[in-house]
Amino acid sequence: MPKKAEEKIPEIKTAKQLLEEEQKIKRLKTDTPIDELIGGGIREDEVIEIYGEYGVGKTQIVFTLAAKVASEPDGHVYFIDCENTFRPERIKQIAQNKGYNPTEVLTRIHVAQPKDTKEQIGALAAIPKEPKPKLLIVDGVTTLFRAEYIGREQLSPKQQALLRFLRRIKEYARETKTPAIITNQIYANPDGTPFIPLEYRELAVGGHTLYHAINNRIFIRKAKGTTRIARLVDSSEYPQQERPFKITEKGIEPAEGGETHE
Repeated sequence: MPKKAEEKIPEIKTAKQLLEEEQKIKRLKTDTPIDELIGGGIREDEVIEIYGEYGVGKTQIVFTLAAKVASEPDGHVYFIDCENTFRPERIKQIAQNKGYNPTEVLTRIHVAQPKDTKEQIGALAAIPKEPKPKLLIVDGVTTLFRAEYIGREQLSPKQQALLRFLRRIKEYARETKTPAIITNQIYANPDGTPFIPLEYRELAVGGHTLYHAINNRIFIRKAKGTTRIARLVDSSEYPQQERPFKITEKGIEPAEGGETHE
């Protein structure tokens, strides 16, 4: 049957070929409890969402990961700061306390601070080919979309624009073999009750729009004292499980004990 002009035939591979390609995929180790949730590190072709309430530690997590990656000679990080919360002083503190060279770490983290969604999309398009980043971070992925698309009549255009942006991140991660992490806020689930787990009462902003563009979704919640709990909520590869951590001068570190459940 002849194909229509608008059709494009995709590449066809055997399941064996796909398995062989899977076995060659590398992982970016973060040396944090996050690794334990996702098979030992972030796959080089995947997108991870970290979400939770304001002040729970999402940005501290990505600061820690950025400093770790940038401590390596070729460890360039591209950081899109959508909430204007990037603090080089904190990166320097983490690097110093971990024994990294703070000047080298700061030099390898490239920061874009978009003022609106057009600049946010442009920041993604402006990622340099050289030096190729080893990690892409988008901190506050939905913040600017929420600020610009206001009202119920703007809900559909907002979701469509956000989905296009997320698809671009996923395509970039897959095509360039660059792991990506996005952080996100939460909203109260109107259908939730006190009898369901917190991660289902407090949902990530963007709703189902995000679900199909994310490989692993990690919910962060507060526990006793300074302890936080990172829970893998949704994954196509790993079971739901959680790990405690704490925020210190070194960024995030494992916390002894805590409410850990498989």
